[in-house]
Amino acid sequence: MKVRSWYGISGEIEVENELWHLVRVGSVALNHPPLINLLLRRRLPRDERLRLSYLHEFGHFQTLPLALSHALWVFWAAYGQRRSLLGWFAWLTGFVVAHEAVWEFLSEGYVLIHDGAAYREIYRRTPNPLVPAFWFVMSGVGVALTAWLIRTGD
Repeated sequence: MKVRSWYGISGEIEVENELWHLVRVGSVALNHPPLINLLLRRRLPRDERLRLSYLHEFGHFQTLPLALSHALWVFWAAYGQRRSLLGWFAWLTGFVVAHEAVWEFLSEGYVLIHDGAAYREIYRRTPNPLVPAFWFVMSGVGVALTAWLIRTGD
């Protein structure tokens, strides 16, 4: 499905099954396993699972400016910090995990905001203990690692 974000970027999203998703912007294509969607959508009816997965992937498009702002803020805060080579490796690893947590949180937040009461009703009908765990873990990891990343270097 062709999509256009609120800030003007056009792309394509394919969510045809539970094993692989495709997100394409221009000539850059990202085929990826939908790990977060597999956890959050398990046991949902197929139509709901695919619809929410599509909204989640579209959420990545829609929240890209926020995700980039997070990345730039963390890099700006780290600029000039002194670290050993191993310290920078640990910092970069932490950055990747924090950024992924923040962006997944933002993208699922888009789904919740876009779908509103229907989102809550779907999970009321088909409870999934991984949904509240996702919100707790992603927010905790995003905040804790971001705080660690922007502290002064070693």
